[in-house]
Amino acid sequence: MRTRPTTPPLTVCVLTYGAHFDLAERCIESIRANTARALYHLVVGANAVGSRTDGYLQGLRRNGEIDRLHRSHKNINKCPMMRRMFCGVNTPYVCWFDDDSYVTENGALEQQLEIARRSPATTVMWGCRAGCNHPSTFTDLPDVPKFVRTARWYGGLPPPDWQPGGKGEFDYEGRGTGNPWWQFIIGGFWLIRTHALRVLDWPDRRLIKLGDDVLLGEALRQRGWSLENTGAWGIAMNQAPRRGEIGGMGTEFNRRGRTRATALSGGG
Repeated sequence: MRTRPTTPPLTVCVLTYGAHFDLAERCIESIRANTARALYHLVVGANAVGSRTDGYLQGLRRNGEIDRLHRSHKNINKCPMMRRMFCGVNTPYVCWFDDDSYVTENGALEQQLEIARRSPATTVMWGCRAGCNHPSTFTDLPDVPKFVRTARWYGGLPPPDWQPGGKGEFDYEGRGTGNPWWQFIIGGFWLIRTHALRVLDWPDRRLIKLGDDVLLGEALRQRGWSLENTGAWGIAMNQAPRRGEIGGMGTEFNRRGRTRATALSGGG
């Protein structure tokens, strides 16, 4: 077992699911191969994993390669497991990996962490920034602005909306509409200040899976915090088809209105 400082700067969280040993192994071994062990604690969530994955994870836990392992025989889904994984985190930063994301370059997490450490205190989240201009691109909730306004993390700012007044604008780009753009960091991989998660009590207890990354971006905006687009250099994301239940909350997927989603790559 390799030794390391008691409290490193980073907690790496990896969510595994189902009979997808190949994804779990690829993700975790890429972190181990490309990141100095002294840099991080490793926390793994295991949602209804197969026996091969379970044996692999428990072996890593016994050897001290996994610091905390949260196992559930049934699939409790992404956000409920995320809440369990975030409990007890005592490092200044947390990064998140879905199991179909992985590290491709040595030192990628060190680079992400260095960017974070140089950032102003008001910048709290880093990764590949994206935007979408209609809730139907990320959730089945019938009234997303209401969801935002009734959240514990709501800070009084008008949510994005095509209706006049969206994000406080009444003639966005001369169109006579509100500003509809939701800005967020893509959820397959991200880095965040632990303090921000604690203040928000994230993830919102009403969330299951669908739209968690977009709504986290809005929750941060409500607190006056900003996101930085690092392009997630050295990280491959969303490298497998969607697996498991969709994790929706509403009864009818709302596809009315114009929709568009844009991912922003590169730094800046």
